[in-house]
Amino acid sequence: MLKVRIIKIRKMILCVITFFLLLAATSGFAFIKKSVTVIGSMEKRKGLEIVDNLDSMFFQKIFLLTIPAARASMPQPKEFFFGFKEALFKFPQYKMNFDVFEPKNYLALQIPLMDVMEIEPATTPGIELPSETVENEHNPPEGPPPAPPEEEDIEIERITPAAGKPIVLIYHTHTTESYMPSTAYNYQPRDQAFHTNDLRFTVVRVGEVLSSELNKLGVTVLHDKTVHDVPTYMYSYSNSLKTLEKVLKENPSIQVVLDIHRDAPVSDPQKAREMTTVKIENKYYSRIMFVVGTDKTFPHPHWKENYKFALLLQKKLEELYPGITREIDLRQERFNQHVSKKALLVEIGSHGNTMEESMESARVLAKALSEVLKDLNKP
Repeated sequence: MLKVRIIKIRKMILCVITFFLLLAATSGFAFIKKSVTVIGSMEKRKGLEIVDNLDSMFFQKIFLLTIPAARASMPQPKEFFFGFKEALFKFPQYKMNFDVFEPKNYLALQIPLMDVMEIEPATTPGIELPSETVENEHNPPEGPPPAPPEEEDIEIERITPAAGKPIVLIYHTHTTESYMPSTAYNYQPRDQAFHTNDLRFTVVRVGEVLSSELNKLGVTVLHDKTVHDVPTYMYSYSNSLKTLEKVLKENPSIQVVLDIHRDAPVSDPQKAREMTTVKIENKYYSRIMFVVGTDKTFPHPHWKENYKFALLLQKKLEELYPGITREIDLRQERFNQHVSKKALLVEIGSHGNTMEESMESARVLAKALSEVLKDLNKP
């Protein structure tokens, strides 16, 4: 028994001596390191980061060495006595926040700027992270807008008859966008930007009119009413892309994709109304604007065909109701329009318009769209 106790005491003494020798050695190394001027040195790293990197059993080992009686009430570490090799690896990092086995740290000592550089993972060109993509058609574009392509150089694909199956998809990325309350459509907006969770008073109602009128004109429509901008407006386009991919996979006959919105060109509803309202034959209409995304931010090989489709629709609308359209808004973002060769974002009026005015414009749009599709269906 006495011999065993002496062995344990010797082991503890050896451990303590090793600990303090390494502590002194690393302290000396730290003194030398601190004498070197390094911009943004390693010592600026947060202490919490160091603790997070510690071995989960490290403090338990130290505690059990200091108070052996605690072994009776604590689970034993797999390797109670940490050896010289383990200590050599860990102590410099814990004491100085400097990993002596990380080659990058030595480069940072010689090239100070490396220590202040923020390194981010590279992304493969052409790969999009939709969950991190934030697009908003109301935000003014940064820099000059993309140059429109020459119309003569654009070929547009013909419409293929689908025998009762849907050809047009109507959906709403910003499903809760609503209009100025009126007598017939009176509601309480949830915010000053005119949104409501009651879809009877949002762009969904305008989409219903557009869908109904197109069906009357012989164009089969699928109207998706999925809410994409609640609870988080920021990821509306990421949410609607998931809906698009699902619907298009289930309905391969769809060839025209329309994302129906209402605009907010300025925050003041009255000023917005002046920009987005037209009076034709003693009736007020919400003006229609097509937003066309390009390939400036993400791959979008068919954006020129989308642009040509917007031009055809705009031309037909102006023939039927002069002044009802606004200038086509060509943008750097693609707004999920890469899913189809005839995909458009359609702004019908603004928060300065009423629901009635926008519903009238939806009827006009249905008539123009049906005529354009007939022209594209001709051999």
